[in-house]
Amino acid sequence: MLPAVTAAAVAVVVVVAVVAAVPALRHRLSRSALRRAGARYRRRLELLGTDVRLSQERRLRRLLPPGTARGSEDFRERHPVGQRCADGAPGGQVPPLRPWALLRCCWGADPLLQGSLLYLDTLHAAFPRALAPRGTALLSWAPHHRCAPAGWSLPSLYCTPAEAGSVPSRAAALRVQLLFALQQRALHVLEAALPAELLDALAALRSAWPELAQDLALGTLRPQPGLPEGLRVQLQALLTPSAARAAELRAECARGFEGIVRRLWPQLEVVVVGTAHGTEQLYCDVLRQAECKGLPFYCPFYRAAGALLGVNLWPQEPAPRFLLCPDWAFCEFLPCPAEEEPQTVLLGELWEGHEYGLVLTARPGEYRCRAGEVLRVTGFHKQCPVVEPVRRESQALSVRGESIPEERFCRSLCRAVGMWPGARLVDYVCVESALLGASSGASAPHYEVFVELQGLRDLSEGQRYKDGSRQRPPQKKKTVSFSTMPNDRKINSTAACISFMLEGCELKKVRSNSRMYSRFFVLDADMRSVRWEPSKKDSEKAKIEIKSVKEVRVGKKTPVLRSNGLSDQFPDECAFSIIYGDNYESLDLVASSADVVSAWVMGLRYLVSYGKHTPEVPGTGHPSLRTSWISSVFDLADLEKSGRIPVSRAVQLIKALNPGMKTSTIELKFKELQKASERPGAEVPCDLFVEAYCELCTRPEIFFLLVQFSSNKEYLGLKDLLMFLEVEQGMEGVTEEKCLEIVGKYEPSKEGREKGYLAIDGFTRYLLSADCSIFDPQHRKVCQDMAQPLSHYYISSAHSACLLEDNFWGRSDISGYISALGLGCRSIELVLWDGPEGEPVVYTSPSAASCVPFRAVVGLIDQQAFTASAYPLILCLVVRCSAPQQRLAAQCLRKTLGEKLYLEPPNPAASYLPSPEQLKGRILIKGKKLPPGCEDSEGEVSDEEEGRELARRLGQEEREVPDTGGPRRLRLSRELSELVSLCQAVPFQDFESSRRGQRYWEMCSFSEVEAGRIANESPAELVSYNKRFLSRVYPSPMRIDASNMNPQDFWKCGCQMVAMNYQTPGLMMDLNAGWFRQNGACGYVLRPAIMREEVSYFSANAKDSLPGVPAQLLHLKVISGQNLPKPKGSGAKGEVVEPYVCAEIHGIPADCAEHRTKTALQSGDNPIFDESLEFQINLPELAVLRFVVLDDDYIGDEFIAQYTIPFECLQPGYRHVPLQSLAGEPLPHATLFVHVAITDRRGGGKGHRRGLSGRRGRRVREYTSTKATGIKAIDEVFRTATQPLREATDLRENVQNALVSFKELCGLTPAANMKQCILTVAAWLLHSDSSPSVTLNLAEKYPPMEAQGPIPDLLRKVLTAYETMIQTSRTLIESADAVYSKLIQAQQAGMDFHKELHRIEAKEGLRGRKLQKALESFAWNITVLKLQRAACLLLLLLLCSLAAARQSLPECCRQKTCSCHIYDLLHGMGNHAAGILTLGKRKSVPPAFQSRLYRLLHSSGNHAAGILTMGKRGEHPGTTCHDAWGCPMGADMQPALRGTDTSPASPRDQCQELSGKDLTKSQAQGAAKSFY
Repeated sequence: MLPAVTAAAVAVVVVVAVVAAVPALRHRLSRSALRRAGARYRRRLELLGTDVRLSQERRLRRLLPPGTARGSEDFRERHPVGQRCADGAPGGQVPPLRPWALLRCCWGADPLLQGSLLYLDTLHAAFPRALAPRGTALLSWAPHHRCAPAGWSLPSLYCTPAEAGSVPSRAAALRVQLLFALQQRALHVLEAALPAELLDALAALRSAWPELAQDLALGTLRPQPGLPEGLRVQLQALLTPSAARAAELRAECARGFEGIVRRLWPQLEVVVVGTAHGTEQLYCDVLRQAECKGLPFYCPFYRAAGALLGVNLWPQEPAPRFLLCPDWAFCEFLPCPAEEEPQTVLLGELWEGHEYGLVLTARPGEYRCRAGEVLRVTGFHKQCPVVEPVRRESQALSVRGESIPEERFCRSLCRAVGMWPGARLVDYVCVESALLGASSGASAPHYEVFVELQGLRDLSEGQRYKDGSRQRPPQKKKTVSFSTMPNDRKINSTAACISFMLEGCELKKVRSNSRMYSRFFVLDADMRSVRWEPSKKDSEKAKIEIKSVKEVRVGKKTPVLRSNGLSDQFPDECAFSIIYGDNYESLDLVASSADVVSAWVMGLRYLVSYGKHTPEVPGTGHPSLRTSWISSVFDLADLEKSGRIPVSRAVQLIKALNPGMKTSTIELKFKELQKASERPGAEVPCDLFVEAYCELCTRPEIFFLLVQFSSNKEYLGLKDLLMFLEVEQGMEGVTEEKCLEIVGKYEPSKEGREKGYLAIDGFTRYLLSADCSIFDPQHRKVCQDMAQPLSHYYISSAHSACLLEDNFWGRSDISGYISALGLGCRSIELVLWDGPEGEPVVYTSPSAASCVPFRAVVGLIDQQAFTASAYPLILCLVVRCSAPQQRLAAQCLRKTLGEKLYLEPPNPAASYLPSPEQLKGRILIKGKKLPPGCEDSEGEVSDEEEGRELARRLGQEEREVPDTGGPRRLRLSRELSELVSLCQAVPFQDFESSRRGQRYWEMCSFSEVEAGRIANESPAELVSYNKRFLSRVYPSPMRIDASNMNPQDFWKCGCQMVAMNYQTPGLMMDLNAGWFRQNGACGYVLRPAIMREEVSYFSANAKDSLPGVPAQLLHLKVISGQNLPKPKGSGAKGEVVEPYVCAEIHGIPADCAEHRTKTALQSGDNPIFDESLEFQINLPELAVLRFVVLDDDYIGDEFIAQYTIPFECLQPGYRHVPLQSLAGEPLPHATLFVHVAITDRRGGGKGHRRGLSGRRGRRVREYTSTKATGIKAIDEVFRTATQPLREATDLRENVQNALVSFKELCGLTPAANMKQCILTVAAWLLHSDSSPSVTLNLAEKYPPMEAQGPIPDLLRKVLTAYETMIQTSRTLIESADAVYSKLIQAQQAGMDFHKELHRIEAKEGLRGRKLQKALESFAWNITVLKLQRAACLLLLLLLCSLAAARQSLPECCRQKTCSCHIYDLLHGMGNHAAGILTLGKRKSVPPAFQSRLYRLLHSSGNHAAGILTMGKRGEHPGTTCHDAWGCPMGADMQPALRGTDTSPASPRDQCQELSGKDLTKSQAQGAAKSFY
């Protein structure tokens, strides 16, 4: 290889040496030569990345004097880790670029030159025009040393002269460089050494643009402070006058400075900055939001201590990531948090997702210096780690020793500034109050923050709001409000929507050229067209006819809205689109609020369906079905039959019909209506009662939902309800009988029940019922496998259950045990002390009145132990009493509990504890046990740390056995010892000792502090330990207020028993109570399979998705709240409540997130939020969703309500959330109305910025790979799985991407199901006038969908996306068996080594850290294979069958005569014979062609195979057919797709087995539901 390299390099040298002085030619040839050298070095970097250990050893030998060290191990032993190294220069000096430098870089180690070559190559690949001559402007000030710009090796890139950077004054230097940059209009790259310099240069543009424009026009450089005259004259000679450019500068600056950079340099592609992390990240954010809006930022290099260490090869990603080059410096890393005896690891020993401190050897003589940088490993390229800087170790605030990192402080400060609309944080300084002396006041030590803001002058409380909704007053004449305020307009019927459209309102029209225009839209009086004005078009062209409308979409669901640069300026719920015309054009509109969108969408959808049928006259009210029912209710209340009832009786009647509504609200409404109708008085007539009821009890968001699915837009028929349940609610096996049962149960009117109609009141009652709760009813009873070992479950545990308050002053009471046991608690702590009357007592507080007799506690436990749960109860005895009273306690336990006590000795031959099912109805005693050799009636055992801490807190320590210098001992009676069987308490030493010597019936207790330390330092080992042994975590004794620790911190490590203070409400108890609700509240929850299996890798501190499995996305739309109570103790705002909803995800660190809605201002008790949130969930089995409703207040947000639910218990669709108080008690009639959808994250790789409206960018697919164990035979086995892993990832992601693309072209979100896509296409064809048709040949195994004749472009794109989906699905179905088999073989071959793993490792000589890394790598590889196989099979399960969700196939599918994989995939049903599916219009369908498929989609009854038509059709002549729901023919088509898929697949049995093992039931069901 060396001769080839040498020849190429020599050729480059020759080219550079003989280039003539023509500037353009010289630039072109130099660029070509440098790019060739850069490409060659990139290939060399790929080669170096295959063995980073060897590359690092070579670099170390070059840095050390010859013979001083034999390798990295010897080097690290000789040289200890030193202090922080000097920062050095931010960039290297610019060396002269001679031809031999290119030759040297091909095999030498010149980081500065190699980094520049990589930068040029990467920049050109991402932005092809970026290397144009004089196409880059440099803004940088380096007066004392020449700082190398990123592209220094190609100086002809820059239009700014090099001399401008050496001006003594920083301000003068930046102004000069800015002037030269302004002169060049065709800039492609804007480069700055620091973002702060670019910000200051643009600030100079803001303040001095008139002078700059004058200098541009005259070609002069005016004198200024800090600019030497000689240098000024020299630089002025390089300027040329440009009056046109000066005029352009004046015009653009006059327009404003937001996006000014893009407007001044239209061809600009990227902004390059020297650093974009730490304090400079704030400046980058400010620039992105203001002057540089719309431009990508690229930080090419990572430097530390003056040395170049890494390069960013991904310029289009928003967050910079750097590839650490192994031959630029010798890098070591200290794991964070630091260990007691820190040991560094090398490049090849890093773990993804972990944080490390950097130790650097970059220059001879400076060995092992701490750079003070903390890096996070985000991935690997070959073996080279890819990192992102997190923080500097020295940048922390510690006025009281709290050590707050600056990054966290900066985030908090940005969040605080965000409370003022329009305010942007530019810069800040934070100082400790001690540095300010007396000026900081006499208060305790604190921080004082000085901020620089843009966009706001007044920081007073009067200007502070948490959303911008108060900035502009609403336009009363042109908006519609759904709020319940008396003076606001109310939309409660389709007629009211059309009335609003007839009046018209202002909307913003969005065009494809990134511009929005305000237009006034109005519905014509004849209700046949929608017009807008003003417009340049002819008045007859500035309209859309209703009959041409194909579809009305809500949200950003067209290419214009989805990809438009302005889409980030408005929320998703304020956008809607009208699809019209034979070419399916889109009119994209933005409204001022979601309420206006709802009115237009409801009205348009009604007119599209019933354009020729005029709805009820606006203002007359409501559907006759509803009106007649309300009138009948009024007649029953009219005892005197006078046609009037007293106002008080009317108020009580409405309260009875709508529980939770306030009396004052109803009375106010009656007064308002009486005043408007000029009929005041103490009585209410029937018509006024009907009107009041409809205005008060019509929830607009539910009415909007009803309109979406209703055939007549006023109530749901049986077909409409069935469609809603299947499509939106994800219900399976819904029948007409089930729908009729729902109507009979919830519809209040007799007429509706008889006809099978569900009107708005019945629909509201149904959505508010337990049948539509967000909590899955399957989890209300025990639904998990209870036959696993006891150590495989989380166990609900209580600490100090006898206390009613805090640990110091709280009194003990027996009712605490009743409450804990009633909530399903299965582990209770009992602290036994010597009682005053010879009987032991229980207490945990020094208060004399807090003692509870032990005998009374045991009697209560005997009565209440199994009232809430039949599964075993564990009594944790903390013995502090004397041996005689211990014997009395043992006798009491035996006598009172009797047969419930589990006293059987453990089976030595077993390996795991018995299951909860085997221990049903039994009580286990956890405590100390005498050693086997002790024959006396009592003996000494080691004291537990928990007991010692408790005695120390209560001042009882001096009364116990004195300390003799060794481990503290405790006297234990034999009678009490014999009660301990399966839960013997032993002290924890270390994981290796536990692995070798601990028996399965022995368990350890950890204090909160100790458990937290172990969880941070050894999370993987703690998870592995808990697979076999029970562990209990109890609160720190410092929690004298009985506060609670976060149980998630220990659940994620597998700790089964996290003892909670049940008497203290709050976030932590909400998490605990919600978590244990998921298995019938029995007190036991099965842990995730990845935390139970013997061989699996799971790190509790993982900050990314699990190996080999894509994350799930939770799409949560918070729509409204109902009957929200006023916060307790709140009186400052009277009856006004301004709530907002905070949605929190608690789980592993990668899942923890929090999003909030806007504040509903002046909303009363029933606010409308209508806001979409999105969460990425990497481990659903450990995730918990918590809703918190808070009252937005200037002083402090006050708690209103909360609800906590495990992710596994979520039901998709439209659901009501029953809110609870702070103490966990239900709040009557207080709910949140939400929509839930769960999907897989599209594609693989790392997660991007969350949000439904995020713009998609090109992204390199990342693959999960296996890791080297250091054992050749094992590594060779796992190496065979590399290709199958890539194939499995490609198969899965190709299908998922194809599905998402098809859904988006249908105008739906990725959360939609396939049934909605088919219904959408059917609706397009139904409303088409040009009779397009599409055929689907069912005789084919993979049926193609073809157009018959000309079709619109949009429909053609849909067909192309369908074909892509067909092909990717076909590839998956046909290739899955082979890939599955390869993964199985690799996994089985790897597992064959498992039993002999320790012997093989001993033979290989692995020990210590290498041994631990080998074990972790082995578990990682097995987990990757298993989870990739599970993910592949899950998708195959969706494509081939719903067996995991339904457990059986319907009869019709077993009678199929043809194999139609894709049709079953799309439609979930079987057909009896081959045929042609036609999507289009047919005037009539002969009875011979009315197949079962036709009936299912078109409600026409016949059993023959033939042609399926999706489109308009007339009645069938001479026949009276009935559809699949028993309704007469002739009704408008409502396609409904039901059934299940029958495609055979060879691993189906494994799929079904997998759904119960590797995948949870809800995963399989949820995935199947989301697909269909």
